[in-house]
Amino acid sequence: MATVQRIGLGLVGAATTMIVRRLTRRTMHTQTGRPKLPRSLRMSNSVGTMLVVAGTAGALLALGDLLQEQRRHVAQRA
Repeated sequence: MATVQRIGLGLVGAATTMIVRRLTRRTMHTQTGRPKLPRSLRMSNSVGTMLVVAGTAGALLALGDLLQEQRRHVAQRA
């Protein structure tokens, strides 16, 4: 029974990940596939813009690591 539950939770997690990824891509891109960024940000070649993008990416990766560790912790308890 525990194996079926783990498989089910894995499928739900995978489906959720796919849906969120698809929605994020739709939100961040136009119909033609070009990024939906404000004009000032698209035209900017500044170091500040690069740091903001790098910081955002780092925060998202850290969130992913946190969620993965939480998932491992829950799996070990089960």
